[in-house]
Amino acid sequence: MKKILTIILCLGLVLLSGCSVPPQYGITQNGDGSVTQSLYIPFSAIELNNNGVEIETCLEISNYIKAEFDKNYLNMYDNFIIRVNTDNGLSAQDKITLIQGCPTKEEMKGEGQLSGISYEFTFASAIHYYYFNYGVYYNDLIAELNKDDSIVENGFFTTKRISKGQTIFGQNDQFDEYNSFAEYITNRCSEILKENTTLSEQVIQTIVPNTYIYRYGTTSKRLHSDADLIRYINGIYYHEWNITLENSQREISTWQISANTNVWYALVLGCGIILSTVLIVICIYKEKNRKPKIEITEPK
Repeated sequence: MKKILTIILCLGLVLLSGCSVPPQYGITQNGDGSVTQSLYIPFSAIELNNNGVEIETCLEISNYIKAEFDKNYLNMYDNFIIRVNTDNGLSAQDKITLIQGCPTKEEMKGEGQLSGISYEFTFASAIHYYYFNYGVYYNDLIAELNKDDSIVENGFFTTKRISKGQTIFGQNDQFDEYNSFAEYITNRCSEILKENTTLSEQVIQTIVPNTYIYRYGTTSKRLHSDADLIRYINGIYYHEWNITLENSQREISTWQISANTNVWYALVLGCGIILSTVLIVICIYKEKNRKPKIEITEPK
């Protein structure tokens, strides 16, 4: 099964400048079954301004970034609607339900300010999230999700199912000249700063992002991972991986450990039989070795 952490989203994850904190992309599976998708693009106008960039120019760069991201998300939404309307695997009611469970077109525009640009979308369920982002028709999506590509490690008492994959920062299905989205982000940052400022190459290299954060949130405490950090906030376990430009294609792992119920049932049953047998033997032994009672009759 394709895991959420390996989804290739059809958006240009690009164009952030002057980052004081890493770009952050997150997916959270909420307790009510909904899925929240978020993207934060930090933009440090202060850092650029300290390097001689006029604040008006910072605003222009920020607005340019936001406009391009908005355009990508709006294109995603338009493609989503076209796909729903032409999907023969969905009934008329299914199409209505699917559209109602996804963000509206108005929500595709992010929140922008000098400190950063943020997007947050909530989907009614994981299927809504997958359908919106995955870019395929329903029957093909279900077939893909039903594939089990996890690694199974069978122990005597437990079974460990491991899922491996890359984060979105290691994916690249749009820009052939780059090895990953992370590399594309860094290079586009440099290009934008060169086009809109007079900063030197050396200064630009200190400003452009080269680290990223991928975050996956879940209510399940049974999910384990090789995350660099795990936070527990308001009932959600957030697994965070630090991604650098050099290791943007880093493989990450999540796993769940489940008990082998048949083995444990057999063990409990066997222990119960052994204990019962021991108790029966003890009772029989005591009965055989019990001394007979001697009754003494007093003379009248």
